[in-house]
Amino acid sequence: MKTVNILGIEVSDLSQAEALSRVKNYIEDAHQHYIVTPNPEIVLKAREDKNLRLILNHADLALADGFGLKIGSWILGEKIQHRITGADFTEAIIALAEQEGWKIFLLGGKDDKTTEKAAWHLRYEYKNAKIVGTASGGLVEFKKGRWQTSDSKLLDKINQSQAQIIFVAFGCPRQEKWIFQNLDKLPNIKLAMTVGGTLDFFSGSKKRATHVLRKIGLEWMWRLAQEPKRIKRIWNATGVFIWTVIKWRLRMITFRENVAAFIVNSRNEAFLIKRADSRQDHWQFPQGGVDKGETAQEAVLREVKEETGIENVQIIGMSPDKNKYEFPEKWHKLNNGFKGQSQTIFYLKYLGNGNDIVLDKEEACASSWVHIDDIVDMVYEKRKKMANMAVEGYKKIYD
Repeated sequence: MKTVNILGIEVSDLSQAEALSRVKNYIEDAHQHYIVTPNPEIVLKAREDKNLRLILNHADLALADGFGLKIGSWILGEKIQHRITGADFTEAIIALAEQEGWKIFLLGGKDDKTTEKAAWHLRYEYKNAKIVGTASGGLVEFKKGRWQTSDSKLLDKINQSQAQIIFVAFGCPRQEKWIFQNLDKLPNIKLAMTVGGTLDFFSGSKKRATHVLRKIGLEWMWRLAQEPKRIKRIWNATGVFIWTVIKWRLRMITFRENVAAFIVNSRNEAFLIKRADSRQDHWQFPQGGVDKGETAQEAVLREVKEETGIENVQIIGMSPDKNKYEFPEKWHKLNNGFKGQSQTIFYLKYLGNGNDIVLDKEEACASSWVHIDDIVDMVYEKRKKMANMAVEGYKKIYD
């Protein structure tokens, strides 16, 4: 399946017929699946929200809901051929479910009355469709480490319905995070999909823009006329998004400032972490980018703390050489928004006793103290050049 990377989000590029074929396979296989419908506003949120970005990029399908994504892909030198709105695809799935006899649950909307009216409309339009349950969910909030609704019996209600498909309309990012954290508690559900304001359209509480306006990408004008208070959100989804994409494209000819931490203990060992997002034994130094308004020294201390929990370190020097490299593929440039990285290697003295090491499980799944002479052999193949530079630099300065 072709995907297009827009500001770090993988957007699926397939026709509605191809997407429906995948839906049929999802319902019939042994696994659970979820579909997301990113638009420009959601993509911008995901830039600032690492968990949302992870959820979007782990979805089985990420359908381009907003016309702005087509414009953004063109600016980035790619091209999304197909745009499938969440509302249109929801109806397409319901029509297919009517033929196949699949059971559907509607979750979200402004209140229970809105969700029930949406179900009534769909039952009228698709007379044989099995809409087996509805609920607004009430208040959706993050409590006790996960996203929950104020409806304490919601999960039981969904399970008792025997629904195989659930459409979730909580708005971003609540709907994406609720699905990601609760889907495994709904064993009968084979497919969950985020649908935003779609239930409001089905209930009649809000009217969609005309087909012509949607076709030419001016649906935002209709929404602004209907709800002037949305002006800030609409500006983000149009002006801010397009300007962000333009800056991203211009930045792709530059090298990102990056820092790596060569942490040494009293036994002449250096600290390595094993990346959590790799199936291979990808050992490397703690490292990361320099944020805006941040010095390289501040960045390396921040990265060490975020990835390893270590605070009890002291910067004792830096490598005389920088490790500058270009990303190997266009995808990496699109995903990171840079041509490559210019990496400064800092040497840090570890002053702790080992009890302060707490790995960020999203970044690292393991850690190890490795003798300096064994580092190059242990690190991941593509990191060996930098590791060799770091070791040689350290020996020249401190031996």
